[in-house]
Amino acid sequence: MIISLIAAVDSKNGIGLNGVMPWGHIKEDMHFFRSTTTGYPVVMGRITFESLGCKPLPKRKNIVISSNTNDDISNQYDNLFYEKSFEDTICKLLLEKHNQIFIIGGESIYRKSLCYADKIYLTHINKDYNCDRFFPNIDKDIFNSNKLENFTYNDIDVNIIEYNRIK
Repeated sequence: MIISLIAAVDSKNGIGLNGVMPWGHIKEDMHFFRSTTTGYPVVMGRITFESLGCKPLPKRKNIVISSNTNDDISNQYDNLFYEKSFEDTICKLLLEKHNQIFIIGGESIYRKSLCYADKIYLTHINKDYNCDRFFPNIDKDIFNSNKLENFTYNDIDVNIIEYNRIK
């Protein structure tokens, strides 16, 4: 199973401010995220799930890692599951024989999952948004990079980079 992390980061590796992405929704990044993750399980923390409006992403198995389950919400959707630990989640997904899963946030989930990552997809937004949540640093001795896409958003350079673990 390939474990992939996917995120958008500002110039200081920021991923969020007060529970939201401070740059808003960048159409090209959202399209990349949707086309890359659709059909695969996505794993996230509670705050990330809440930032999605407490609704699972369609056409994906959504797994929320939280010590508190919300049966009122999870009973409404057949693609939403709660797990108590990141490690248990990975073990269950391995047993289900998925060929790829995506870790979609937040900060603590990214930190726990980085050592398991085979791939990382990062949208680099070349501006400091004074974030209060951050993506962990990527060790360039462990991952090589490949630029997938670049564009401009509100006069800001944006690059989508794929990092692959060096075997």
